[in-house]
Amino acid sequence: MTHPPHLRPEDRADFAWVLNLALDVTDVRSALEQAPTAHGRRRLRAQAWAAADEITAAAADEYQTYLRARVAVIPASQRHDEPPKAATSLGAGALLPALAVLAPLISAGAAVGFLFLGYVLHLVTPQGQLAVSLVTAGGISAVASAVSAGVGLSCLLATAVRRRVTSTPYLTVRNPAAEQARNAWQKGLLERGMLPYLRKQLSASPPHPQ
Repeated sequence: MTHPPHLRPEDRADFAWVLNLALDVTDVRSALEQAPTAHGRRRLRAQAWAAADEITAAAADEYQTYLRARVAVIPASQRHDEPPKAATSLGAGALLPALAVLAPLISAGAAVGFLFLGYVLHLVTPQGQLAVSLVTAGGISAVASAVSAGVGLSCLLATAVRRRVTSTPYLTVRNPAAEQARNAWQKGLLERGMLPYLRKQLSASPPHPQ
C-alpha cells in the first residue's frame, strides 16, 4: 500500500485557494460569524495548514493523477528531480552575455580612436594616406559596433527568455489534461478534505469570544 503524497510546496497556493473557498461556505461562515472577532477564522486557518497532509490525503487519488499529468507535459531537463541543461553549460551561458556587452564597447572605442587620430592627421597632412586609412578604419569600426550591438541585444533577449522558460514552475504549465486533473483535485480537496475537516473542528471547538 503506497502512502498518500505530501502536499508539495508549489501546490500550497492551490491549497490556500481551496481553504479560502471552504471558509466562505455558508455553514462554515455562519459558525465563524458567531465570534465577534476574527480570532476563530485565524485559528481555523492555522489548524488547516497544520493538517495540510491529512486534508490532502482525502483526495490522494486526484492529487496523484494531477502530479502525473503535470510532469508528463514538462521536458525532462526542466523537472525538479533532474538538473537543467543550462546548469551544465554555465561557462558558455555566462560568456555569451559578457561578449554581447563588451564587443560593442570595444568596437565603439576603436571607432572613436581611429576617427580622432585620422582627422587630426588629416589637419596636419591633408594628403596623407595614413589619415585616410584611419578614418576608413574608424568608419568600419563604427559599423561593426552598431552590428555587434544589435547582435548582442538579440543574444541577451534570447538568454533571458531561455532562463525564464527553464525556471517556469509547474503551475504555469498550460495543458488541458493537467488543468482538468488540477480542477478535479481541487474539487476533491474541497468536498472530501477541507470542508469535512473544518466542520469537524468547528463542532469539536466552536468559535467563541476571546
